[in-house]
This record gives sequence, C-alpha cells and structure tokens, in this order.
Amino acid sequence: MTIRSILLLLAVAVLAGNLMYGHLVGPSAFARDFDQNIARFPLAASIARSDPKLRDIVLQDTEKAFNGGGWPAANGALNMILAREMDAYADDERINALERAVLAALLKLASNPLACKSYLLAGYEPGELADAAPELKQLSAATGAAIANGFERKANGVARAEATDAEIAAIETRLNLGPFAALTRQEFGAEARYLDGNPELLCSAAIKRQLNLLAADSAEAAHISRIRRSRDCRIDIVEVRAKLCREPGNGLSCS
Repeated sequence: MTIRSILLLLAVAVLAGNLMYGHLVGPSAFARDFDQNIARFPLAASIARSDPKLRDIVLQDTEKAFNGGGWPAANGALNMILAREMDAYADDERINALERAVLAALLKLASNPLACKSYLLAGYEPGELADAAPELKQLSAATGAAIANGFERKANGVARAEATDAEIAAIETRLNLGPFAALTRQEFGAEARYLDGNPELLCSAAIKRQLNLLAADSAEAAHISRIRRSRDCRIDIVEVRAKLCREPGNGLSCS
C-alpha cells in the first residue's frame, strides 16, 4: 500500500469518526429544548425565529450561562442580548420611558444599597429585589415596550445608532459631570472596584448618571441611550451572580 493510500484511509477514518461522534453526541439537552424554553418569552421567541443569526447568539450565550449558573444566569444573559439587539433600535418615546423607569427603580432601591448593587450588576428576575416590586413591574413593562418597538423598527430597516470608542468615552464623560450632579472621586473609585465596590457609592453614582442623562432634551437623551445600549458589554453573569450571592441582603434568588 502506498503512502498516499495510507493517508487517504486515515483521512476517511477521521472523517467517519467525527461524523459518528456528532451523531452519537448530537446537540446538548439545552439546545434540543431551546425553542420550547424560549417560548416562555413570546417576544424573544418571535425575535429568535425571525433572525437565525441572532438565535444562534442567544442559544450560545444562554447555554453557557445556564451551565454555570442555572436559569437565573441564562435569563440574565438573554436580557443583556435583548438590550443590545432590540432596545438600541427603540424610538425616542419608548427608550426615554425605559430610562425613566430605570431611574425610578434606582431611587427606590437606594434605601437598600446591597439590593441596588445587585440590580446594577446583575439585573433582576421576577420575585427578586422585593423592596422595589412596583417600580420593577413598571420597568418590565417599559422594557417590553422598548424591545417590541425596537424589533419592529429594526425589521423595517431602521439603523442602530453607532459610535466610535472616542464618542462613547465623550458621552460617558458628559454623564459623569452633569448637568444635574457630578460623580465624586469616591464614586469613581467604587465603580473601578466593580464587584467589590461600595454598594451605596455604586448606587449614588448610577442615580446621578441617570439624572444627568434625563436632563438632556428628549431627542438627545434617546440618542445617548441608544448608543450606550448598543455597546457589546461582555459581562460574566455567572461570576457576577455568584459573587453577589455571597453578600447577605443582596435581594437575589440565590438558592
């Protein structure tokens, strides 16, 4: 047998092995049940069906989060994707209403800094952060309206706001300085420490930034919001929730 024949046989054997492995192993249980599970979120399911590429992103990111932190982490990953892919297309009315709802939730959670920190870093699931239940209900409604509107506008060819890194940095600098209130050195320090940051300072910094955003006129506030939400912020939701769940009084469902 010639060397060429041996190499050909080896190549066929490797290919056959890979095909057999794929046949035996197949998709994970999470992937097999993905469409059934996402059906619990009708709007997200509709978006996934209409955009195969986005569906793959949602499947990949939520499965990774689920494997590390269960359904709360998977849902957190889904929410981040929807914010980036749908909120960023919403019109001025819906996205400004969403930002006002965020502010209302932050102001309510400020009396419980640990819960406020949890919301800022991990979002929330139904039943979590009970101190702000009415405000979070309104926030959920505003979020759903922004996602639905963003989905429709995107489907109709509306472009998403884009900005360079320099432009984004300029926006963040503007929001840090006013016009309502400037962030303090201590607040910047807390944000720099991220998961280890002081909860009260993290919350006060977020409230100031939100007030500074909403102090702009409607069109400008909406433009800034769309740019900020369109950023691809890679947050390890599993790590974040695990860290927060070690802090008593975090307000999350950690069992």
